[in-house]
This record gives sequence, C-alpha cells and structure tokens, in this order.
Amino acid sequence: MSFEGKKVVILGGGSGMGLALAKKVISSGGKVVIGGRNAAKLGNVAVTLGDSASYKAFDLGDEAAVRSAFEAIGPFDHLVTTAAELTFAPVADLSTEQVQSMLVSKFWGPFYASKYAAPHIAKNGSITFFSGLAAYRPAPGASIVAALNAALEGFAMTLALEIKPVRVNVVSPGVVDTPTWDFLSNDDRRGLLESVADSLPVGRVGQADDLADAALSLMGNGFINGTVLHVDGGGRIA
Repeated sequence: MSFEGKKVVILGGGSGMGLALAKKVISSGGKVVIGGRNAAKLGNVAVTLGDSASYKAFDLGDEAAVRSAFEAIGPFDHLVTTAAELTFAPVADLSTEQVQSMLVSKFWGPFYASKYAAPHIAKNGSITFFSGLAAYRPAPGASIVAALNAALEGFAMTLALEIKPVRVNVVSPGVVDTPTWDFLSNDDRRGLLESVADSLPVGRVGQADDLADAALSLMGNGFINGTVLHVDGGGRIA
C-alpha cells in the first residue's frame, strides 16, 4: 500500500501505536505530522523519523489551540487519533479530575480534532479514531473507559454522514503491549500481559504494529466507511 504524496496527521504519534503508524506511513512514501502536548518529546521523535516527519505540540483539550493547530498544518489527507490517558478504577474510587482527563483524551480531543481538521482534509481522505475492547467486554474498573469508547464509536458513525465524502472509521484494539502499561512494575506488567495472552484465541497480546497495519488498511481502502475494525485477538469472543 503506497502513501506516496500523502500527508497524515497522527495525534498521539509520539509513542506506541501512533509512532508505529507514523513509521509505516513514512516507509510507504508518505509524510506525517505527529501531534501531542509534549513539544520536547515530539521534537525528538520527529528527528528520529527523519525529513518526512514534523510535529505540532498543542493541548487536545483546548479548543482554540486545536483550531489554531489545524489552521497551521493546512491541507492534508488523513487524520488518526490514538492519544489516550485512561484510569482503570472502580467508580467509587474515581475522582472527577480523572474522569475529566479521560474525557479530554477519548472524547473532547477527537471531537475538537475532527471539527477543526475536517475542512482541511482531502475529499478522498479519512479520519480514523481509536476506541477499545472495553466497550464490548465489561470489566470492573473500566466503566468510564467503556462508556467513552462506545461514545466515540457512536460519534464516528454520524460524523461519517456529516462530512462525506471524507470517510470516518474506528479501530478498536484489545490489550496491546505499548507504553500504556509503563505505570506497572516490570513483573506486574509481564504477569498481566501473559494472563491476557493465555485468555485469547490467538495466544498473544497485540503489538503496536498490529494496530498500525489496521489503521493503514482503513486509510488506504476508499470503500471502507463508518466501520469499527476490531483488532483484539478475539477478545470479544474469549
């Protein structure tokens, strides 16, 4: 799949699945703009990606900043949002501040980004959101994560009608071995990932490249629209 001459904006492109996607777009001939809040981190990552990469630092929860960022970026072909700051805890233990943070990364951020990016996206381009398995497999401690993933998918379906012919799709990952789990100790992280792997039909957890390949397929196929692509190793049926 060639992205020669294409420009892709990846919010959350400084690490994990977003970074894996940025590398694949560049290797396929495209250019990327990686976005997020940490300018120093994004700058360092952009340098490692080479001349086909640039970055734009802004707060996804700041509507004016998002609008200004996309005005500065100008015309492009595809938008992908992978950024997520999630807290897994029972409702009784969640603070309003933690819920607000999750709202910014999983709903307000994608909402602002799509609102202000859409006028700049090529008519044959696309928006790809990242939701998650929690919307389909309820688990204690994941109530807000589940609700936000489901809300994002519902938003995407109607958005696809509102901004046509620009396409809107969603990738729904399962458990993926990315820096998301860095808050755990090495032993706890290994134990968690091994436990999840044992529960899945494919016998392993996801890797960042698995999700990057899924996003590439949605961007590259002009006849896929209003679709949720599940990349969860069979997590929904396990």
